[in-house]
Amino acid sequence: MPNSHFPPQRLSHITSEVNLLKVLVFEMANHFFALPISVIFKVINCPPITENKDSSLGIADFEGQTVTVVNLAQKLSPQNSATQHIQKRFLILSQTRQGELCGIPIDKSPALIELPKDNIRSLPLSARQVNPFSIATHVAILPKPEGSLKIFLLGMGESSSLEV
Repeated sequence: MPNSHFPPQRLSHITSEVNLLKVLVFEMANHFFALPISVIFKVINCPPITENKDSSLGIADFEGQTVTVVNLAQKLSPQNSATQHIQKRFLILSQTRQGELCGIPIDKSPALIELPKDNIRSLPLSARQVNPFSIATHVAILPKPEGSLKIFLLGMGESSSLEV
């Protein structure tokens, strides 16, 4: 992920401002996605994944547990991912609402950023019917000199700390 999109932030000054949402941002299929830090369990080097060729789900082992792996790249563009079996470098681990570990494999290291909650909007239900919006519930629009940057947020269900 190019540093120009997300400049480094000093983590030693962690603020308690309620207007900011801390997220882990990663790039996939030419789009940026984010998960709230509150749903992240751990980011690890990606272990070998046993894939199901007919779906975007697989499994991996993590510390003696079997983890469900969701291949978002295949889910976003099944026609391209079916022929590409690239070893992913990182696995973002989070917990489902049922308490199970779930992993998202990514190619590049994610960035930890703070999003102003005022820049986050709910995606309309009709927009969630097509990729890449089908896996996101919200979008953050960040103004940039060269145009706005859109970050699609995942894991923003009822347990999220965001009230939009």
